[in-house]
Amino acid sequence: MGASVTSVFLYVKDVRRSLEFYNEVVGAEILQVHAEQENGPYSLAILRIEAFTVMLHAQEAHAEEFADTRLGVGIHLQLQVDDVDAFYQKCLDEGAMLSVSGEPADQEWGWREFALRDPDGFVWSVYQDKSEGQWTA
Repeated sequence: MGASVTSVFLYVKDVRRSLEFYNEVVGAEILQVHAEQENGPYSLAILRIEAFTVMLHAQEAHAEEFADTRLGVGIHLQLQVDDVDAFYQKCLDEGAMLSVSGEPADQEWGWREFALRDPDGFVWSVYQDKSEGQWTA
């Protein structure tokens, strides 16, 4: 039986703010945006990064489920890019340097990477694979 991971649901404080981060900084394509009422706050945004879908849901509607939980804790995501140094510079240029680890650094397994947090604290390792295929995520 084959299986593949296709998407992630992220519960966020402000869907519009997270949508802007993922679209403008990460480069995710906006597929859909939903609001419970016309001109109301966004309740859901669906974005795509290559074949992977990121669904941003408003946390407020699920407040009881998150009563004892901090957003962004317990999940670490990875984003592969062609040029990690250029992506890092884009983050700086966009004012989105929510860095966890500092500048990109070469790792012993052949990746050049850095980590950043999105507006809700979800950690992303942004990496460029320089291992010539020896390491796959």
